[in-house]
Amino acid sequence: MASKEQIIHFWDKKPCGTNGNIPECPNLDYFNKIRANRYKKEPFIFNYAQFDKWANKKVLEIGCGVGIDGLEFAKNKADYYGLDITPQSIKLAKQYFKLNNFNDSNLIVGDAEALPFADNFFDYIYSWGVLHHTPDTEKAIAEIFRVLKPEGKFTIMLYNRHSLVALQLYFKYGLFKMKPGASLKELFSTHHESQGTKAYTNKELIEMFKNFKQVKIVNVITPYDLRIAKNKYLPSIFAKMVPSKFGFFTIIQGFKE
Repeated sequence: MASKEQIIHFWDKKPCGTNGNIPECPNLDYFNKIRANRYKKEPFIFNYAQFDKWANKKVLEIGCGVGIDGLEFAKNKADYYGLDITPQSIKLAKQYFKLNNFNDSNLIVGDAEALPFADNFFDYIYSWGVLHHTPDTEKAIAEIFRVLKPEGKFTIMLYNRHSLVALQLYFKYGLFKMKPGASLKELFSTHHESQGTKAYTNKELIEMFKNFKQVKIVNVITPYDLRIAKNKYLPSIFAKMVPSKFGFFTIIQGFKE
């Protein structure tokens, strides 16, 4: 298992969306390019995050990165809190908020496994592609349950172990490396993003979120499932030909009892 320090070091050098390209004084154009690329590749974020549904509600984003989704909540008048374990991400997120004339005081460095908030504090908790990186994902989910208000909602995206991305990993690092017996768990942990990355089956997720109610789990085909080479993807029309259960992103939504 990767240490938390290793994970922090990886993402501090390469906050999500930056590809490691971090100017000394990032301007609004820099952030707007990150935003455009994010929503071009993942336009379905809007359907699941529902940025415009949380005006005057307390919203927590766990793993806010450079603040791209966070600013969408803030623009829609949510009482937004953004937390990330990497200081570089929070530094950039604060800059992004300031450039857009939004208050950055609720952007903080913190750990998903030990949220620095009182019980029953948030109306909505959102985390997109983050909790599969923390060493104890189950503990982070328990923390979400703790700080979410009764009847509060969550939206979490985690990686799907039985996806086309997983198949890509198997071919590249398993079969082509003469390791046909390599497990998908091992391949995600050692070859996808930071060390220790996890991916889950829907059955595992049902168990992990059993303390919540009205839990819905949806798999989504992404451009990453259609990748054929570095920065080369099949046209999006091919996504319609692939059963959704093989999509790389699994979105879990539900409510606290």
